Amino acid sequence: MLRKSVTIFLLFVIPFSGLAFPQERIDDRILTQIKAEGFERSQAMELAGYLTDVFGGRLTNSQNLKNAKAWMRDKMASLGLQNAQIEPWGTWGQGWDLERFSVEMTAPTYERINAHPLAWTPSTMGVVNGEPVIVTVRTPADFEQYRGKLRGRIVMSGRPPFPTQDSRKGDPVKRLSADELAKKETAIDPTKDPDGGGTTTYQDEEKDWLASLERGRAITKFFKDEGVAALLQPSGRQNGVLSVQGSYFPDSAINPPTFVIAREQYGRIMRLVDRKVPVKLELSLQTKSNPDGTGSNVVGEITGSDPKLKDEVVLLGGHFDSWHAGTGGADNAAGCIAMVEALRILKAIGARPRRTIRVALWDGEEQDYYGSIGYVKKHYGDPMTVQLKPEHAKLSAYYNLDNGSGRIRGIFLQGNEASRSIFEEYFRPFAYLGARTITTLNTGGTDHMAFDAVGLPGFQFIQDPLDYNSRIHHTNLDVFEAISEDDMKVNAVIIAAIAYQTAMRDEKMPRKALPKAAAAN
Repeated sequence: MLRKSVTIFLLFVIPFSGLAFPQERIDDRILTQIKAEGFERSQAMELAGYLTDVFGGRLTNSQNLKNAKAWMRDKMASLGLQNAQIEPWGTWGQGWDLERFSVEMTAPTYERINAHPLAWTPSTMGVVNGEPVIVTVRTPADFEQYRGKLRGRIVMSGRPPFPTQDSRKGDPVKRLSADELAKKETAIDPTKDPDGGGTTTYQDEEKDWLASLERGRAITKFFKDEGVAALLQPSGRQNGVLSVQGSYFPDSAINPPTFVIAREQYGRIMRLVDRKVPVKLELSLQTKSNPDGTGSNVVGEITGSDPKLKDEVVLLGGHFDSWHAGTGGADNAAGCIAMVEALRILKAIGARPRRTIRVALWDGEEQDYYGSIGYVKKHYGDPMTVQLKPEHAKLSAYYNLDNGSGRIRGIFLQGNEASRSIFEEYFRPFAYLGARTITTLNTGGTDHMAFDAVGLPGFQFIQDPLDYNSRIHHTNLDVFEAISEDDMKVNAVIIAAIAYQTAMRDEKMPRKALPKAAAAN
C-alpha cells in the first residue's frame, strides 16, 4: 500500500518538479560568449595594473583612494555601465596621507632600516636621534614598570622570538587539495570548519573586533601619554616582509609616531641593546591629515531588461580600499577588478539580464566593513537591530570576492542550504577548471557579512590561497605582481556566468530565516 502511494505521488510530483529545473540550466550560447570574451580579450590585468601602479595604496579616506574612486567611476562609464557614480554612505574617521619618512641606524654601523609607518600615525618632531629602549607591554598591568621612564625615547615594543628552522620551511604558494575541498564539501555545521576556525555572525565579529581595538587603544594611549618620541614594532612576518596596518581612533591624537620594521633588523638592534653595545637610530616622518571623513562606494550597473524584474538586483562587490605599505594588488584590486571585468564581459557580448546586475566597490573594509555596512544600512536595513527597509525585498543575491587573486574553487553557502542545488548547476560548466565545491560553511572577515546580517543571501567564493596568507596579506608585498593573471581571467568568467544566471532566474535566490532579532520587530 505504501509503495503504491509513493508511486502515485511521484507520478504527480516529478513532472512539476521538472518544470522548476530549467531555470538553473546554463545558457550554453551565452556561456560560450562569456568564455571567449573573458579568456581571449580580457582587460582584467590592464585595469588592475593601472589601479595599483598609478594610485598606489588606497587607505580609507586617503587622497589616493579618492583619486582611484574618481578614475574607477569614469572607467565604469567608459565600459558602458549605467549609473556609474560615487555614492556616499556616511562619515568615518579622517583622511591620512604619507608624505615621506626615513629610518636609519647610524651606530655601531650604518644600516638603512627596512621600515614603514603605521596608518594614522602623526609626524615626528623633525629628525629624531637617540638610543632605543626595549619595552614589553601586553596589557595595562605592565604600565607601572615603565611609567615616567619613556619621555623623549625611541621605544622598541616587544621581543619577538628568534625564528626556528621549522618556521622557515614550506612553499608559501599553495593550491587547495582535493582532500581539503572534500572536507569543506562534506561539512554539515556552517559554524564548524573541519580545518579549524569558523564564523558565527556579523554581530559576534563586531563585538570581538571592538574589544580588540579597545585593548590596543589603551596601550597606544599609554605610550602617547608617556611622551615617547617614536615607537618601533617588529613585523609579524619574516624574511624582510613588512606587515603594516594601523588603527584609527576618534581621538587619534593618542597615536605616537610608529614604525613597523623588518623582523630581522629589529632582532639585530634588540640583541645589540641586550649586549649593551651603544646603538644610535635616526628617524623622521612627515604625514598629512584631512578632517573630511566622508565615506563613499563606487557603483555601476547593467540595468535589467525585464520590466517586471529590472528593479531587482544581483549585486557584486569587493573592497576598494587597501593598506598603504603596498599597492593593494591581491587585497583587493584583484577582487574588485574581477567584478568589474565580469560586467565588462557581459556588456561586451550584449547580454541582456532580466534583473539589474550592479557592482559596488566598498570603502573602509579594512577598518570594519564601513562601506558595505553603510550601504546595507542605507538600502536594506540595520545589521545590529535588523530593522529592514523596502529595498530588502529587491535584492536577489550578493556575491563577494576578497581572498586574493587565487582561482575560484566553489562557494561558501553561509548555511543557505536551499541554494545548494542552484549552485551545483551554476558551477557544473566550470568543474574542469577545478571550481565545483559547494560548502555549507560560513566564512567571515569580509563584506558579505553585512548582507548576511540582515538576512540577505550573501556569498563569498572559495579561492586558492596561493601566497595570500603566507606572505602577501597586509604587507609591502601586496602589489601588482601578487596578482595571478590566469586566475583573474577564470574568476571574472565564473562571476559573469553566475551573475547572469542569477539575474535570469524566475525567482530570487532563496533566503535563510531572518535573524532572531528581526522576529521580535
